[in-house]
Amino acid sequence: MKYTLYQSILILSLATGLFSCQKDKSPEVVKNWNWEYMGRPWGDSAVNEIVVHPDDENLWFVTSWRGIYITRDAGKTWEKHLNGFSAAIEIDPANSSNVYVSANSSIYFSGDKGNTWALLYTFPKSIVSILISKVDQSILAGIAWSDMQMANGIYKSTDKGKTWQYYSYNVSAKGLIPWDIEEDAVNNKLYISTEIWDHPTPYKPPFLRSSDGGLTWTNIGDSIPWHALRVQVQPGTNDVYALTEGMGIYYSKDFGDHWQRLFSPFWVTLTIDKNYPNVFYGGAHTYSGSSGGIYLSKDAGRTYEGSPRYKPIGLDGKLIASICLNASSTVLYAAAYNSGIYRSRIP
Repeated sequence: MKYTLYQSILILSLATGLFSCQKDKSPEVVKNWNWEYMGRPWGDSAVNEIVVHPDDENLWFVTSWRGIYITRDAGKTWEKHLNGFSAAIEIDPANSSNVYVSANSSIYFSGDKGNTWALLYTFPKSIVSILISKVDQSILAGIAWSDMQMANGIYKSTDKGKTWQYYSYNVSAKGLIPWDIEEDAVNNKLYISTEIWDHPTPYKPPFLRSSDGGLTWTNIGDSIPWHALRVQVQPGTNDVYALTEGMGIYYSKDFGDHWQRLFSPFWVTLTIDKNYPNVFYGGAHTYSGSSGGIYLSKDAGRTYEGSPRYKPIGLDGKLIASICLNASSTVLYAAAYNSGIYRSRIP
């Protein structure tokens, strides 16, 4: 039986290729990475996402099944905030003191970098993704619709979370899990990757695009054969990359009208370095023969570091749920599900 990320990483009850031939590279490339284990916040290994504050790389936010953890001294000590399943966190790009985070079906706001929190709104189902737009500072919240029979859609706030408006995805598919929301602020495009919670037959989950700030949506995923777990927009080119679960990376140079496939040795998470847009980091699963770990490409996913074909740059055997960089792209951080937090200086 094939387990999805929805089942095997989060184990959450929400209702309840084109292979690019590569020349061998020296394994010394991989050995230059020195990973430091930063431990488990409050002993919690069920970590989902790590975000490092853009203005203070000693300040980290980590979401988990039990709430959110914050360290202000680079992992030496931790604070515990909120309770319940937390899957999404977003720092306001216009004001980095403002932080939004999910806990079960509620969204919370902090105006002081996570020292205090206020409940903003409670949605019908658990929140799995949040985005703050660089275009108009609106907030988008994606909920996992699971077995609800109403038309699926996104929630949007234009007043910093005081009030929310629902906008339909305009698709017939239901039970959508909007794993990731990403924005192309240059071209005013929004993208959402979705999974259908019960994988109906035939299985064709939508991949969504909006050109009006989320008011209307179009399914542009007909050429993508499986659900995507992560979306990234490449700085400079504004190409959009969709990481599917086990089917490779699909990328588009025309805002999703046409897609091309790339081989990928990972399928859990994808991060593009904003300072070096051709540098991709990918996190792998440990299920079904996969060895886990973090992978590195320096040519936008065409080839990967390592020998004889490709090899993780570290954390072999770890299920990598989240990857992030500090603001200067000198340190890489990872949240390894069922393990804890790791970091390495980039060689």
